[in-house]
Amino acid sequence: MEKKLNFEAKDAKVVEVVFANNKFCVPRYQRPYAWNEEEISEFWNDLHSNKDPYFIGNLIFNYEPYKKTGYIDIIDGQQRLLTITIFIAVLRDIAKTINPKIAEMFQKQDIEFQDRSGKESFRIKPGDSTKVFFEKYIQKNNNNISKSIPQTKEEKTIKKNYEYLYTKTADELEKFDNKEKKIESLELLRDKIAELIVINIKIDSEEDAYEIFETTNARGIDLSVGDLLKNLIFKKIREEGGRDLAKESWQEILSRVQATNTEIKRFIRYFWLSKYSFVTEKKLFKEIKKEITDWEELLKGLHASSILYNQLLEGNEEDFANIKNGHKIYQHTFSIRLMGVSQCHVLLMCILRNLKKLDTDPTRIFKLIERFTFQYSAVCKLPGNKVEKIYSKFALKIEKTLNDTTKKKISGKINSIFSELEKELKDERPSFETFKESFINISYKNSEQSRKMIKYVLKGIDTSYRKTPEEKIDFNNVNIEHILPQNPHRDWKLKKKEIKGYVNKLGNLTLLSKKLNSKVQNHVIKEKIKSLGESRLPVTVQLVKELNTLKNKWNESEITKRQVGFSKLAYNKIWDF
Repeated sequence: MEKKLNFEAKDAKVVEVVFANNKFCVPRYQRPYAWNEEEISEFWNDLHSNKDPYFIGNLIFNYEPYKKTGYIDIIDGQQRLLTITIFIAVLRDIAKTINPKIAEMFQKQDIEFQDRSGKESFRIKPGDSTKVFFEKYIQKNNNNISKSIPQTKEEKTIKKNYEYLYTKTADELEKFDNKEKKIESLELLRDKIAELIVINIKIDSEEDAYEIFETTNARGIDLSVGDLLKNLIFKKIREEGGRDLAKESWQEILSRVQATNTEIKRFIRYFWLSKYSFVTEKKLFKEIKKEITDWEELLKGLHASSILYNQLLEGNEEDFANIKNGHKIYQHTFSIRLMGVSQCHVLLMCILRNLKKLDTDPTRIFKLIERFTFQYSAVCKLPGNKVEKIYSKFALKIEKTLNDTTKKKISGKINSIFSELEKELKDERPSFETFKESFINISYKNSEQSRKMIKYVLKGIDTSYRKTPEEKIDFNNVNIEHILPQNPHRDWKLKKKEIKGYVNKLGNLTLLSKKLNSKVQNHVIKEKIKSLGESRLPVTVQLVKELNTLKNKWNESEITKRQVGFSKLAYNKIWDF
């Protein structure tokens, strides 16, 4: 029998809900404040263009905590309520410069809360992630937010939205030439906020609050897998002994994932694909909710895997120091990082998570995945969902083998899985013609990701020319050099428009030390070759030999020829598998 939710809903004005004798709290499972420019500009435009009160959506409150804490939990509406508070702070701060008494009235009436004993607090207690910043620069009456230095994305959003609303309001007041009219305009804006219409939904059960949080979202940011899963974990794992371990763990997970500049939903899905089953993002939350019974175990798994995920995307060589062949494994993961390809993290997380149990050295698999990723994804840009399924399939095979196999047989079975993976990736390897067609289009673009990729390719070519491949180029000590300059000297007798289609091609690029790079400048080949000849990097030494053979001739035909030669070297030797 389907559970019936108990709640009371009725129309109300903001003044009757928010500015009444109540205090509100953003509960532990809520998402951060996240209204962006689109939402904040819509808020201002609606307020500015509507003369009459208008509807802004549902506000859902859980009254159960009120008896214990004195606060009512905001289930849905925190984005709007915090924005309203920011706007009142704007009105207050502008009023300070005109009539401090009115500013004080805005503060006492709409932001602060005074109980019967005279104790003062604030009407809204924000979530922990922004409480200190929000109280100091929005709710308190004596701090200048323009001098603040926000540390997190959420804090930056709050400051940006405050500044947007301040500018819009100040511009509006420029229409008036006396203080009375300006104050009248500020009071009118405050009254408009007070008269906004909501559906005030009251519930009296935390269980119902969690259910409603999952199934409703009125005029806010769409709930993601991360929001919903956090909600569910917090529901299943309650505070104990004065500590909220679930909240602490989740915050650590979030911090590690955010440090990689990827979304939490991608990490959660990759974790699930690496350990439980293959599922699309759309069905992920339902699958987790259906399959998981031990929520503490799930949280521990997410917490441990967030360390590995961060290690793959942001770690340094020291993070791999305690692993056998850690130096090599790090080099392979670093190379994949340079390519900006993510699907293989599903399998790599699984291998790193189970490293001690595998009873075999997985270095060859990291090498295989680097080379396959370069050919299949970085160069040919073939479908990522196909290899994502392959990586998930083999991650799940590893998990099953480790759970179902006796210790003596694990090594043999894992090696068998690795061999099967190698065969399957070889079957997906693009043909040389497909590879060459994409490779000859590799070009330098003015972006960090492009520069990393070009350096990676040229470094691979450089290493293939070395007598001792163990020698490594320090990425920080070399620059990419255009042989035919992007802005050629007049002696080249070429215009920028003429060379636009080929000047940035890989075939026109090499590596130079930073010192030599600054010396070369944009001279013609005859002059440039003198500086190029000072380089000891094999890729550039080989280039100088070619230029000497060509008797300093360097044009589109030679650039294309060099790039085609690189494609053969790349496919058949450097990234062969």
